[in-house]
Parts: sequence; structure tokens; C-alpha cells
Amino acid sequence: MGEPLQSANTSASASHGPLLRLRMALRRELAVYLDEDPLAAEVRAQHVRTMMEMSPWAMLATAANAVLLYAAARPQGAGLVLHLWLASMLVLAGWGLRSGWRARGRQWTRSSVRTVWRFTAHGAVLGGLWGLFGVLWFPAAQPSSQLLMGLVLTGSACAGAYLMASLPTAAYAYVSMLLGGGALAWLLTPGMPLFAMPLVAVYLAVLVQVVRSTAHNATARLLSEREVRRQNQLVALLLRDFEEHTSDLLWELDREGRLVNVSPRLAVVLGVPPQALGRARFVDWLRQHEPRLDAADTGATEQAPGAAAALAAALALDKPFRDLELGVALPAGPRWWHLTAKPLLSEDNRTIGWRGVLSDVTSQHQARRRLDQLAHYDALTGLANRVRLRERLALLLAQPLPPGQMAALLCVDVDNFKTINDSMGHSVGDAVLQEVAARIRQQMRRSDLVARLGGDEFAIVLDGLATEAEAWALAQRLLVAMQAPCSVGPQAVAVGLSIGMALLPQHGQTLDEAMGNADLALYAAKQGGRGRCELFVPQLGERSRRRLVVEQELRRALAAGDLALHWQPQVDIGSWQPCGAEALLRWSHPALGMVPPNEFVLVAEECGLIGTLGAWVMQRACMEAARSLPAHITASVNVSPAQLVHPGFVAMVQQALAHSGLPAQRLVVEVTESLFMDAAPVALANLRGLKDLGVRIALDDFGTGYSSLAYLRRFPFDSLKIDRAFVRELTDRSDARAIVRTIVQLARNLGMRTIAEGVETPAQLLVLRNAGCLAMQGYLAARPMPVAEVAGLLGRWQAVARPQNHQALPDTALAPL
Repeated sequence: MGEPLQSANTSASASHGPLLRLRMALRRELAVYLDEDPLAAEVRAQHVRTMMEMSPWAMLATAANAVLLYAAARPQGAGLVLHLWLASMLVLAGWGLRSGWRARGRQWTRSSVRTVWRFTAHGAVLGGLWGLFGVLWFPAAQPSSQLLMGLVLTGSACAGAYLMASLPTAAYAYVSMLLGGGALAWLLTPGMPLFAMPLVAVYLAVLVQVVRSTAHNATARLLSEREVRRQNQLVALLLRDFEEHTSDLLWELDREGRLVNVSPRLAVVLGVPPQALGRARFVDWLRQHEPRLDAADTGATEQAPGAAAALAAALALDKPFRDLELGVALPAGPRWWHLTAKPLLSEDNRTIGWRGVLSDVTSQHQARRRLDQLAHYDALTGLANRVRLRERLALLLAQPLPPGQMAALLCVDVDNFKTINDSMGHSVGDAVLQEVAARIRQQMRRSDLVARLGGDEFAIVLDGLATEAEAWALAQRLLVAMQAPCSVGPQAVAVGLSIGMALLPQHGQTLDEAMGNADLALYAAKQGGRGRCELFVPQLGERSRRRLVVEQELRRALAAGDLALHWQPQVDIGSWQPCGAEALLRWSHPALGMVPPNEFVLVAEECGLIGTLGAWVMQRACMEAARSLPAHITASVNVSPAQLVHPGFVAMVQQALAHSGLPAQRLVVEVTESLFMDAAPVALANLRGLKDLGVRIALDDFGTGYSSLAYLRRFPFDSLKIDRAFVRELTDRSDARAIVRTIVQLARNLGMRTIAEGVETPAQLLVLRNAGCLAMQGYLAARPMPVAEVAGLLGRWQAVARPQNHQALPDTALAPL
């Protein structure tokens, strides 16, 4: 018996499931109108108030529309039913008008669910009467009357739905009854198309959605306003509690400016008995207690003059004031106050005293002072920072200097500071900077400003100079002061300075111009050998402008493909057969002319373009060599040390080889000895990665740079290139011949080939051959030329005669190794 009963209950629940879910959904949708909790009652009250405010006008419109429809239906016969209908409409409208009129000014705080159902019933009755009119008189009416009836009923549906939207149950009942009657009237009218029924359904759905959306928005707005009111009440409560327990003090002055009604707390803060405070004017007491403190003292800075006088002026204006800051020297120490007050007025509107709040803002004042210190001074050295420097320079340049005086700006840089930081650690570097700052400060006058710009860069502003020689003398004193090593713990660190100087206003009318010119002079001092001072001259500005132009045009040339490669053959000295060619980068600019590589490559390294430029050269060289040069000719490409320290260098070379189809054995990567200055592990790893690919590696310009024999063992070089500086002097100087012979012997012992650069005469070629050099490169064999021309030259190389005229040379020059 139990199982069938349970099955029946389950079946019943399943059959009633959709109805139950619909009921629950409606319950959630209309919860605020059907729940009995206080919050819902408050929200309903606001909706009811909105309805009641619009009710009189809505009822007047209802009565007018009812009379209009009555007039339209009378030609069909003014029967009793029509009279009763009009009377019902007028009674209903009058009741609604009376209810709305009586509810004027009423404070709606709570509203019951019963009120909602009463309005719902009213809406249903009103909608039903409109629908009844359509059912009874629309089918038999003339077309013109039908049009009028349809317009009035449709307008009533829209207007009623909008006006009742704050109580959606009433709106739903009104619209459903009205449109239901209208649909029935349409069906009863002969000749009316049935396809209009879906339109009525859509119209009904639209009105329902409009009502639903409007009700939701109104409810959300009311809930939000209620939450705002609640928060305002909470804030007011907190503020009242704060006022009762705050540390601020109340103060009051009489007509004479004396303190009255002094509280015990105020007397304790002032450190004076209340009766003593009332004997003197408060302004006089403040003036006697203005602090006179030096900026170096902790706790306060020097009081700005006239602060107590400012309080007297504020009191004299008879106007309220806020946050007047005053510094006072109390027995417990210096303090800072904010005074806020308003005048006390008599019955005849005369000021009879003052009352206000005294707030102790000492901690905020000290915090602002600390922030100001951080904003204008360097934390490591205690010197002024860049912001303070710019303020001082702007002030100096904003007004003409007195006659016979000049100023100077010195940019100072610590030489080789990066090496100190990297080799000894940042703590040692910081200690060195502190020592440098202290030594600079010792050489300065009290009126001079010393600033740290960041890193190892300093700046000095000198004013009140009579001659340029004074600035030079100071610069020389700084250089001498740095000659003694800096003692950092047990270590002695040698430190030097480079200084760039700009005279003001001769070398700068604006702040940026002065700093830029001093920086140019500093750059010239570094290029000139460091440890020296350089004065700005206009030529430095021209050099800087050209560098900027070169950088801008180089970026454009890279994007437009305006660069080109020229190739210079490399010839085996013994067989006089070409064995390779070096790719040389050329740039012909329409305005700048032929820009030398040593200029624009340096610019590319400084501005960060060397990676892009080097990748372009490598890809272009591999492509041209694979397409145009014979298979036995190697292609040499010189790369910058800045490229070799990039982790992706090997991948870039591998991509260039794969894209061009050039065998790795035909590529020779040339590096310069400046690579040894840093000897980064990444560079060594990249060179070994190139060797793993099969690429050959040559050391270019050997003998002119670092030339550490230890690095010849660590780096996997295949050949050494003898610099043209030695080749040029082979026939004139015996020491040049000795160096070349030593290089050749060294390379032979290490298993490396040797290539001489810059060979221009048969005599130089003869000395190189006798010294044992294997290959040469220079104008004696061929000048650099485009790839098509060099390919043609190599194709007819057998017709090129070997140079024979070696002139008369000393026996020592012709002697073989």
C-alpha cells in the first residue's frame, strides 16, 4: 500500500511541477509587494505614494476618455447598458480622484499587502470596464467610430500601464483585462483579420515587460536611497562620537581677544593656569611663543615670520577662517596647530568674540617636512636632487644677473663607477658616492648648490662669479681632491672625476639648454681621456645636433632600406687566388653625403639600434654571398661587441644562414678586441655557439686594443687580422715589421690563419709574404665594391696580374721569417 501511494504522490508532484515553479517565480518577482517584512512595507509605501500622486490626473483623463467613448457609441443607440457603463466609469474615476486628493501631504511610511490588492482590484475593475466597452459597442460601430474607440483603448492601455507601473500587480490586472476585452471585441467584429491576434499578444508582452522593468528600476532606486539614508545616519553617529572623543580642543575669545572659558585640557596643553591665560590677549601670547628654530633642529622648522600677525588680521576681518597654521614653542617642545574659528555675534549683529577648534597637527607637519626632504634631497648623499637643482637653475635664469657677475653649471661624473659597482659590490659603490659627495661639498662655498642627479652623476651651481677663472679654479680643486683614494673599510678605491662646464647665461638662456650644454661638455671630457674638465663650446652643440640627425636618419634608412653592402676581396698571398670577401656597410645620404661607418655604427650602439642594424647586415651579407659569390669564397661579417652580448645572437645568425642557404663554413664572423674589455660570459657562450654551427671566427684589428694572450686561448678564433696601422709602416719602421712577424708566429703556433688589412703597395705585400702572412686585403688587390661588381671581378680573376714592383727595400725587410 505504501509504494503505490508514494508513486501517486510523485506523479502528482511531477504534474504540478510546472505550476509550482511558475508560482514560485511569480512569488520571487513580486516579493516586495507580497511580503510582510518591514523593508517591503517601506518600499510598498513609496510605490503607493507615487500612485496616489498621479491618481487625480489619471482619473480625470479616465473620465474624459469615458465621456468621449460614450459620445462615439450613442449613434448606435443610447441604451441603458451604455448609461450604466458611463456611470460606473465616472463613479470609479471619482473614487480614485477623491482618494488621491485626500492622500495629499500624507507621509507614507508603511503599506500593507492588503493595500496592494486593493489597488490591484481597482486596476482590474477599471481595465474590465474598458474591455467591456470594446466587447459591447466596438463590433457594431461605424469604421470611423471604431478607429476612435481603438485609439482611446490603446492609449488607455499604454497610459494605465505606465501610471500603475510602480504597483505591477495592478498594472498587470488592468492591462490584461483591457486587452482581453479588446481582443474579444476584435474577434466579434465581422471582417476583422485573425492574424492581428498575435500582434495583440506581442503588444501585451511588451507592456508587461515595460511594467516589469519600470517596477524593478523604481524598487532598486528606493532601496538605494534607503541605504544612502542609513549610511548617512551611521556617518552622523560616528561623527558625533568622534566629536565627543576627539583630541581637538575648543577655544573661545572675548571682545578684547582674551581667552575665556578655558578648559582644563587647553590649559594643560598650553602649560599655563587658566587664570593666567585670561590676563593677556591670545595673539600676544602666540607672538611670545613663536619658535625660532634652525632647520637642522628636529621636530620643527623655522617659523615663518608674521604667523601670529596673520591670526590678528584674520580676527580683524570678522569672517570665519579655517586651518590657519601656527607654530608655537611650548615647554614640552615645538608644536604646530591649525586654528579654525567663526565670530560670535550679538543681537545687533556685532562681533562679541570668537569660538573655534584648535587641532594639533605637529605629526602631519613633520611628515610633510620629511616628504619635502625626500622630494628635494638625495637619500644616499644628503645632497639636493634633480628637482631642487632645476628649481635653483630656473630661479637663477629667470632674472638678470647683477652687472659684472656670472654663474656656472658643472656636470660631474665619477670615472669608471660601473666597474667599481660590478667588481666590488653596490655597498662599496654607495660608500664611494657618499665619500665623493662629501669631498665635493668640502670644496664648495656656502652659496653653491651641489646636487646628485642619479647614479654617479652630480651637478654644481655656482653663482656670484666675477670671472670664468673662478669656475676653472673650483673645477681643478675638485679634480685634485679626488686624487687620494677613497677608503671603504679595508679597501682603498681609486676614484676620478670628469667635469663639464657651462657658463651662464652665455651657454644657456633656458634651463634645458644650460643642462644640455653642460652635459655635452661632460661628454667631451670623457672622450678626451677622463679625469679632466671641459668647457662648452658651440662646436659641441654642432656635434650633438649632427649626432641627433644621424640617429634620426639612420632609423629612417633602416626602415627604407637605404643602406648597402660593399665587398672587398681577400687574396691568398702565396697563390694570389681570392679566398674570401669582407662585407663592408655603406650609407650614402642625400644631404649628409657618405656617412662613415665608424660614425653611424657608434651612434647605433649608443641609441640601441645596433641589434637591428647588425641583424640586417648579417641577413643581407648571407643572402648576397649565397647568390652572387663563388662557392669557395668565404663571407666575412664584422659584428659589434654589443651584438655578441645579446642572448639571441646565435639564433639570429642561424636564421640568416637558413634563410639564405649559405653553408655555415663559408661565414666568417669578425669581432674586435674591445670585446675583451668586459669579456661577458654571454659573449664567450655565443662564440662557442657559432663554432658549434660551423661558423669561423676572426679577431679583427689585432694588436691595437686589449690584446690579452689569455683570451686568445679562451676564445675559439680561427684567424687573426693584422691591423692596417702596422701594415702602413711596414716599409718604414723596423718595429712595425717586428710586430707583424710576432703576430704571424703567434697565430701559427696557435693554429690560426693571418690576414693583413690595408695592403696598398707591392712592397708591403712582399714584406708580408716574407713574414709568413697567409692572406691580404686592401686596395692593392681591389677596392670595396657592390656585390655584382666583385662577382664579375672574381670571375675574370685569372686575367688580373700579380703585383711585381716591390721597390728597393732593406735586407732586413726582405729577409724571410
